Amino acid sequence: MSCQNLTLADWLLVYAYIDAHPGVSQANIVEHFQTCHEGALIFNQSTLSCKLRECPKMEARANDNPNALSLKRPWVVTRPDVECALVLWVRDMEQKGETISGPMLREK
Repeated sequence: MSCQNLTLADWLLVYAYIDAHPGVSQANIVEHFQTCHEGALIFNQSTLSCKLRECPKMEARANDNPNALSLKRPWVVTRPDVECALVLWVRDMEQKGETISGPMLREK
């Protein structure tokens, strides 16, 4: 089986399972999630090991931005001023009842 790109919410579920079962090996954790009847999560032991080192950072990301739970990668804003201007523009357009498209956003 090949690995899936798991969302932040998926990894938080894995972390919660690990917290609830502290004596379980990483290999058994991988097996547990691969064999779940509903919503199996496919990852390997190497990926789990890397993600365990990132646990505090990922939990902080979830606490800082609850919308990040469905994301597979962190949202990186390199120009906060542009991000803020776009948010204000989108809100203004929504209040006017305008539909916003991808090309419109790129033009802005």
